[in-house]
Amino acid sequence: METAYRTSPIRRSPEQMAELLAAILGVIDEEEGAMTIRHLFYRLVGLGVIEKTERAYKTLCGHLAKWRRDGEVAWDSFTDSTRWHIAPPMFDNPEDAWKRTCRSYRRDLWATQYWYIEVWVEKDAIAGLIEPVTREFGVPLFVCRGFASLSSMYSAALTFKEVQEQAKEVCIYHLADYDPSGHAAADAIERTFENDFDCPINFERIAILPEHIEQYDLATRPVKESTHTRSWTGAECVYLYLQPPADLRGHIEAAITSRIEARAWNALRRTEKIEREAMERTDFSKLLKTNGRKKRNE
Repeated sequence: METAYRTSPIRRSPEQMAELLAAILGVIDEEEGAMTIRHLFYRLVGLGVIEKTERAYKTLCGHLAKWRRDGEVAWDSFTDSTRWHIAPPMFDNPEDAWKRTCRSYRRDLWATQYWYIEVWVEKDAIAGLIEPVTREFGVPLFVCRGFASLSSMYSAALTFKEVQEQAKEVCIYHLADYDPSGHAAADAIERTFENDFDCPINFERIAILPEHIEQYDLATRPVKESTHTRSWTGAECVYLYLQPPADLRGHIEAAITSRIEARAWNALRRTEKIEREAMERTDFSKLLKTNGRKKRNE
């Protein structure tokens, strides 16, 4: 596409700003749910709308701040999974705690499954985009930030071995950039589990794959020389950010559901529904009084 906007020290015309805003709204409309600003940035780079520089990214952040305050861009269009708000759960009273427990009650639907699954992703920013899918299916999501630390992998290996002792198979679905570093990091994870922790696992890359480049018309970049380039067989590289979040979520859901034995899964879901409804029907004040009398009589 013809470039309509470029970040530069030259003042942008109102027409250029309008075209940039239209491009941003177009990307937002394509998504299902919030994305990160960094993800939007790479989508715009791929479309040829702005340059791939840190200055361009900061300029974009400034424009978005103004447009969000002015109501041109919705506040909830973006998410930031790199910033954490930690607060302990608190309740108005015991009955309030009971009601929230009823609403959040979930069975471990994987208890009767053959597979134990985790999703590992290279970047913090991507985690927030795919977490709704992993949460829906009760699958742990781990941000490995490229080359995962030995400490985190040792902890994971302990979990995997416990699962394997229950006669289950372990599978990690991995998402990373399609480049030498991303593939070297994935290889290192699989190799470390087997060689250092004697914990062989099923390891499957699900994004970005070579076929995704053509399928989604993803923007490529030249291969940069690095210590990992020697083992790289690809002719081009692609950032994970460039794949639309809806498609990433689709890949993950398809991968997870391919390992689910439907009959056992659905049976536990029915049990979960019955148990939650029973909890919700419970008269908590009556239950509290009954327990109080039992304590006094002990």
